[in-house]
Amino acid sequence: MIKRIEVLGIELDNCTVREAIRQVEVFLEDQMLNTIECVTMQMLMDARTDSVLKETLSALSLTVVGEKQILQAMGIHDAQRLREVKDNDFLSEFFKRLERNKKRIFLLGQTSQQLTECREIITRKFPKLLFAGEYAVEHCGGDAETVINDLNVTTPDVVLSVLPSPYQEHFLAEHKDKINANVWCGLGAKEIGNAKTGVRAFFHGKMQISRFKNTINQ
Repeated sequence: MIKRIEVLGIELDNCTVREAIRQVEVFLEDQMLNTIECVTMQMLMDARTDSVLKETLSALSLTVVGEKQILQAMGIHDAQRLREVKDNDFLSEFFKRLERNKKRIFLLGQTSQQLTECREIITRKFPKLLFAGEYAVEHCGGDAETVINDLNVTTPDVVLSVLPSPYQEHFLAEHKDKINANVWCGLGAKEIGNAKTGVRAFFHGKMQISRFKNTINQ
C-alpha cells in the first residue's frame, strides 16, 4: 500500500490506523510538540489559495485522511483503508490510547457551547479521559497570548483543537513554538458535533465531492 500520497500539492500520510497509532505513542513520549490533523477535501481545496494553510498542512508530523473520497480520488480503493477512514477508526484508537495511558487533554475551540458539546460526545464513549482544561477563543478578545498562557499553565499532554479550518492552521502556525505539550491534534469544527444531517447533508456531500474531483482533474 502507498504510504504517502500527493493531493493538490500537499503530501498526506496513507498509513493504516495501527501504523498511525504507533507513531502517536512515540509522539506522546517526545519532548517536543508533534502535530496531527484530520485533513478534509475542503481543507485541501482551500489550501490552493491560502499559503499559511498549505504550509501548515505540509509541515504536520502526521496527517490523517479525514474523508474516504480523498483516497478514492487518488485511485486508492483498498477496502480496509476506506472503512478505517469512513468509521473514524483513528480517532477511536487515539482516544483509547489517551485514556489507557492517563494522558491529559486541553480542549481548544471557538465557543463555550462547542466545547461543552465536544466534551460530552467524547466522554460518553471514553468516560475515563482526563481533561486538563479548555478554552473558547471567543473569550480571548483577540489576545491569543491569553489562550497560550491558560493552556501552558495546565501542562497538558495533548492539545485537542476543534477550531474551524483555516483559523485552526493559522493559530497553529503562529503559536506552535509557544505551546508546551507533546501532541497537537487538530480535528476542525466539523469533526465533532457539527455535521449536517439528513437530506441536506446528502446533497451538500455530493456537491463537495463533485467539486473536489473536478479540482483534482484540473
